[in-house]
Amino acid sequence: MFGKKVFLTALLALTAALPVSAYRQSDVDQLLATRSCPGGDLRGAYLRDADLTGANLQGADLSYANMTSAILENANLKEANLQKANLRNAYMAGSDLEGADLSNANFSHTVLNRSSLVGVTAYRTSFSHALLTFANLYTADLRESNFDYANGAMANFFSANLARSWLFGTQLRGANFTSANLYNARLRKASLPEANFKNANLMSSTLEGSNLSKAVLTNANLDDADLDDADLSHANLEGTQFSSADLALAYRK
Repeated sequence: MFGKKVFLTALLALTAALPVSAYRQSDVDQLLATRSCPGGDLRGAYLRDADLTGANLQGADLSYANMTSAILENANLKEANLQKANLRNAYMAGSDLEGADLSNANFSHTVLNRSSLVGVTAYRTSFSHALLTFANLYTADLRESNFDYANGAMANFFSANLARSWLFGTQLRGANFTSANLYNARLRKASLPEANFKNANLMSSTLEGSNLSKAVLTNANLDDADLDDADLSHANLEGTQFSSADLALAYRK
């Protein structure tokens, strides 16, 4: 009996870990023919290289879908489920993902310039090497996500949660992090000139070798942060907290 229980437990765990490929074929056909399938069941669908420019996929279930190199320019993906979907190298400029669930999805090398990611849930999502210039990530949940080498210049991260996220070598000139949570975030060698961190939480973050020249850090919390060799020249440090922060070799003027 004990052995049977162990076997059933292992089987259930394996089943839960398997990718979901239960899409409705009629929904896939409709999407490809009309570029419209709001609320559709597209779980695990194969949409690699598909041209879905301007598609209406609001509320659709695209979890586990393969959308590698797909064209989704100006697409409507509001409140869509994109958990564990693969959108590597997709073109999504101007797309609307407001309220969508992007957790554990792959957006590496994806173009998301001027896209709306307002209020998205993107826990442990990969945006490495992605283009996010002028993107709107207001109040987005981006905990433990990877933005290594991405370009988010002028992007809006107002009140976003980037706790324990990775931003190694990320280009973020002029980005807005007002009131954002960057607790324990890794921003080593990030380019952040003229970025706005007013009232942001940067406790225990790593900013080693980062460029923060002309950045606004008014009332930001940098307690226990690592700013070794960071460039803080001409930064606004009014009211900034640096308790126990490592400022060794940090450049300030």
